[in-house]
Order: sequence, then C-alpha cells, then structure tokens
Amino acid sequence: MRKKRNTILVILVSLTTLMLFAPLLQQNLELFKFEGLYGYDKPTSKPVLSYDSYVASAYQQQAEKYLKENFGFREPLIRMYNQCTYDWFKTTSNNEISIGKDGWLYHTESALQYYGNMESWFGMTNSEVRENLASKARIMSKVNAILKQYGVHLLTFTLPTKSFIYPEHLRWQPVGDTTFNAFLYLEQQLASLGVPHINMIPWFKQVQDTTSFDLYYSKGSHWAAGASLAVDTMLRYMEQLGGKPLAQIQLGHPYSIDEIPNEDKDLEHLLNLAVPLKHEPIYEYPVNLQTNERTVYPSVWFVGTSFYWYMTRRVNFDVLFRDRDLLFYYSTFHTDRERQSFPADSLDWLHELLVHDYVVFFRDGPQLYHDGILFPGKALISLCIGDERLKEKTDAIADSICDAWRAKTHHDSLNCYHQAEILLQLHPEMFEELKGEGIPTCRNPRIGEILIERRIRSDRNWSFILNAKAINDSLDVRDLFKKEAHNGITYQPFLRDNTYFTTYDYFDFLVDEAILDIHRSQAVPETKDEVFQLALDNIKTRIQQHAFDDDTLMTMACAMDAIVNELGKENSLASIREKAEDWNVSVDKAFRMATVWCYHHSKDQQKNISEETIIKALEDYQIEHRMRQGQESLDDLTRKCHDLNLPLRLIINRNIEWIRQTRVK
Repeated sequence: MRKKRNTILVILVSLTTLMLFAPLLQQNLELFKFEGLYGYDKPTSKPVLSYDSYVASAYQQQAEKYLKENFGFREPLIRMYNQCTYDWFKTTSNNEISIGKDGWLYHTESALQYYGNMESWFGMTNSEVRENLASKARIMSKVNAILKQYGVHLLTFTLPTKSFIYPEHLRWQPVGDTTFNAFLYLEQQLASLGVPHINMIPWFKQVQDTTSFDLYYSKGSHWAAGASLAVDTMLRYMEQLGGKPLAQIQLGHPYSIDEIPNEDKDLEHLLNLAVPLKHEPIYEYPVNLQTNERTVYPSVWFVGTSFYWYMTRRVNFDVLFRDRDLLFYYSTFHTDRERQSFPADSLDWLHELLVHDYVVFFRDGPQLYHDGILFPGKALISLCIGDERLKEKTDAIADSICDAWRAKTHHDSLNCYHQAEILLQLHPEMFEELKGEGIPTCRNPRIGEILIERRIRSDRNWSFILNAKAINDSLDVRDLFKKEAHNGITYQPFLRDNTYFTTYDYFDFLVDEAILDIHRSQAVPETKDEVFQLALDNIKTRIQQHAFDDDTLMTMACAMDAIVNELGKENSLASIREKAEDWNVSVDKAFRMATVWCYHHSKDQQKNISEETIIKALEDYQIEHRMRQGQESLDDLTRKCHDLNLPLRLIINRNIEWIRQTRVK
C-alpha cells in the first residue's frame, strides 16, 4: 500500500514539476513550433539589466512585458482560452472584432458606425464629422481642378462597408444618433463640387438583393465576389472621365469555392482560435477581359486600403494598366506593379500625383472619421506649396506648439514639428494662399520637371533605355527617370543617348510586351512556360516578317552586340583593363563605357542588322534566359566575372557558346 502511495506521489510531483518548468524550457529551447498569433503586435525587446534601469523600475516593467509576450506555450494557451470564450459566450478579447449572429464577423468600427456610435469610438460628434467632411470635400475639389490642368484624372470612391450591406447578421447594440449618414453627406458634398465619386454602398445593396449568394464572406471584412463588380464600375467611371476606351470586363456565371483562401478569412484569423470555424462556400465570377486595337492602358496611382489586394487577386491588373503604384494606408508605397516597396515617409507626393494618368483614392466608412481623409490636404500642399514655403510655415507652427507645450528637449521639438506637419495636412488652408472657395493660383516650382519626366515615361523607347541602364548598372530606375527629367530642364546630355544595352536586354523587353499582348488577347495557354514560348514564337514571326528592320532599338542593340564581340579580343581587353585602373572603375563598367563610345563613333550601324543576325540573337536570348534562371545563376556569373577579371557580358557569351557546342555534339 505504501509503495503504491509513493508511486502516486512521485508521479504527482513529477507532473507538477513538469507543469512548472515546461513553459520555461519551451521559452528557452523552443522544443515545439506553434503557429503564430494573428494581429499587429510590435515585439518588446529583451530587457538589459543595469543599475540605473533597475533603480528606475524600467527593467522590471520591460521584463514583465517581455515575459508576457514570450512565455512558453503562449500561442496554444491563448488559442485555447479564445476558443472557450468564443464557444461558450460568443465573445472575444480582440476589440477589433464584433461577433455577429449566424457565425458572421465584423470589424468593431463597422458595427459601431451602423448603430451610430462612432462618437464613443473616435470621440467626434456628428457636427464635428460634418464640418470635417465638408472641409475635405472643398479641398478635394481644389485638388481635382488642379490635376485636371495637368491632364490627370482624379477618381474617389467609398468602399461598401460590410455592416451596411448585411445589417441583419449584426448583434443588437445600443443605438446612437443614426440621423447623420456620413457616406451620404460626403457623396452630396463631392457631387455639389463636381468631384468624381462613387458611393458603392447603395449599389452593392442593390446587387446583393438580386443574387443568391453573398458578395462578402461571413468570416472576412473584404469583398469576395463583389471585387470583380467593383473593378468593372471603377473602369467604366475612369473611361467616362478620361474619354478613352479601357479594357472591358465580362463576368461569367458565378461558381462556388469550397476551399476558402486564407486572405478571405482575415476576421476569423484575428480571433486566434484553436479550431477553425465552420465554413460555407464562397462564390467567384469568372472574369474575361476584352480589348482591341483602340484600348488604352493608363498609368494609375491607387491611394487606399487592403481592399486593393482583393481586386488584383480577381482581375489581372497587368492587363488593365500600363503601370500602377499603391500607397497603402499612408504607411507603405508599392511600386513597379507591387514588385518593390518602401516606407511612405520618403514618398514624393507631387511626383506620384503628376506622373500618372489617373489617381484613384478610396476608403471605407469608419475612415471617414479619422486618417482616411489625410489625402486631400497633403495632395493640395504638394501641388501648390514649394519646399521652402512649406518648411517656413511648418517651422512657425512648430514654434508656437513648442511654446504652448513648453518644450525643453530635442525630442520635444521633434514632436512639435511632427504635430505641425499633421496639422497642415489636416488643415491645408492654414496657408493663406490656399484659403477660400476658388482654385489656388500658386504652384509648386518642381512641377515643370515632373511633367518632363511624365513625357519621358510615356515614350516607349526612352523608358526601355532607362530601365536597361538601371538593370545593367544596378541603379534605381525611379532615380534615373528623375535625373533624366532634370537633365532636360537644365539642358544637360540625356542618359538616353549614352546608355549600354544589348539584344538580350531588348528581347527581354519585347518578351514582356508579347506576354502582355497574349493576356490581353485572352489567348493564354495553361502554363507560364507555354506563355513564354508563345511570346518567343510571336517575336520570331515578326522577325521573319521584317518588323524590326527599321526598329531603332534593335539596330542599336545589334550594333552593341557587334562591338562587344570586337572588344572581347585580348588586345582590346588589355586596353580596357588599363582604362579601368585609370578611371577607378571595374573592368565590367569600363567595358560598357568603351562599348558606348565605340557605338557613337561607328559609321554604319545598319550593317549589323539582318534577319539571320536577329534570329541568332533570339536563340542566344533563350539560352541566356534559361542560364540566368536555372543552370547558372547571375550570382555565379558575377563571381566568375570577378575571379577572371573579365566583363560580365563576355562571361555570359562564352557560356552561351559552350552550350551551343555541347548541343551540337
């Protein structure tokens, strides 16, 4: 009996010890991997113990916060707790989520706005919101009028807020002042001032009444099937504003998807439950894009929210637009078709406003009450106020704030300056020259240079050359466009006239164009490789039809290829190595500089181009394209270039020739 009792005691003590020390072991050794929790959470750095931090209690406070975020088994324990509160009480500790009826989820802001309780959330009365929206509409009308003067079309729209489309699934809340409709008020203000605007809420409600499925997903905050409808509406309005035909969208018969994409379950993810919720199918429209020889593909700057990504997932924006950029929540700027991004703090607003054909500004309902309306003020200041005047005004306001706050430290001064910047963005009419109902006459002095850049960007050949220079010289193409515009306004030599590129660069450009043409014609094969091959076949057909005989870029590229072959001989390479040392540049850069010099001093460039030459160059392009992506990466080629002290182009050409000979054998 005693032995049995001792065994039980040992087991209990062991289990207790394990329970006590298991979190510590997990925290330090990470024995198990768990799925991270969803939601924004800026991590707390590990505290460093010092005498001063201990005496000031800073160490203790940071240590407590750090341990709360990093204790062992944190993720599964939180998920289990959330699961219990959700299953038993239909509640959540996440203040961003409002749990509705029938398994529906909403953003809390969205539910509060429907019930007229936004004052409790944002601390703004209806009269304050009304005054704010009227001011923003007036500023937006000024921005719209100025952009029109430079051939840029502004389009604004209010997103269809989920709670207003599906109020029947909301749980009851105390009703606030529902007599004021911010959506309708802003729409009326913008319409009276002639600012292009779409309020999508009534239209989505109308469409929803005619469909047997939901345009939004019950566990998500963004449109699902509704995204395709929204893109079509946006395009038709842009077409009306610009007076030029854009791509047409044809929607097929909607079909159901049983496997819900993770992106559509964003609200469920924020619940951080242990067990996935039960899902009903969502529906999608098959999308066909119709284009013809008259179709225009504009450049667009989108200023908005995550709803953008749900549009691009359902409609191919590459087909719709020549290029596009996105300012995401005023925090991140995505450019080059979302292939690059950087913090929005360094964004040149004037540049983005003027280098695009359209500016599309959109936000949802709750954003009408806070930072969703920063855009008009910042846009107006960018268009009208020069850098010196902006600094002068900001300094003056910052000084008055510092006096009021009795700022003493440098950190306090920086805070005052930041507050001054925000005040001007919210109230740009603090500038005397921007006050009144009329359109301001002052302009930012940098506008002329940006308009030159816009013309450069719209020139196909010029844009290609600058992009080729950016790739070959490892430079930022956005900086090159700005530098080229500056060259134009200061009468300096253009980069366009002094740039190295070869047939590989030009064929890469032509393939991208051909792939876009394939997508626009809807003749899209099943795989990416098949699309690529079809693009090559189309280019080869054009070569055989002598479409490139008078192509300036092809002539230049073939001439550069011929010069590369000549400079690749040993006697020329020896001279180039000497010049590289004299100029303090790499052999590769000296080689490219020598190629450009020889090109400008060659007499008969047309002799280098023929159907046979271009066909061989296309075959070499195919080999190099596969080489760069597969059997030998560009890093390996660059390493060889450094080790052998040879230009990169010669290393690549030798590899191509070796592959050709291997195939023959």
